[in-house]
Amino acid sequence: MDKIPLMPMKQDFLGNMVVWCYDLETHEAVIVFKNDEDNFRMLDLMWIMNMSAADIKKLLQHDIFYKDKDAHQALLFQCVACFCYYRGIHAGSS
Repeated sequence: MDKIPLMPMKQDFLGNMVVWCYDLETHEAVIVFKNDEDNFRMLDLMWIMNMSAADIKKLLQHDIFYKDKDAHQALLFQCVACFCYYRGIHAGSS
């Protein structure tokens, strides 16, 4: 197996993103949009690897919100976004 199988993701959909936060109850990263659009819930932090380069850059522009006791888990999402951005890992990269 040469590549990790990842869930197909919508591309370039974070244009109306307001904030993202870590949900303690569901253990997901929740992305909140403007204009009462449905929130996007990200269960697995590896889904970030399959986002477009523009979406990953948008995640980096906003820090993830979390409670102090959830810092480790929440910052893993932030770290993966940072890693993908600086290494050029995104949907469409080889």
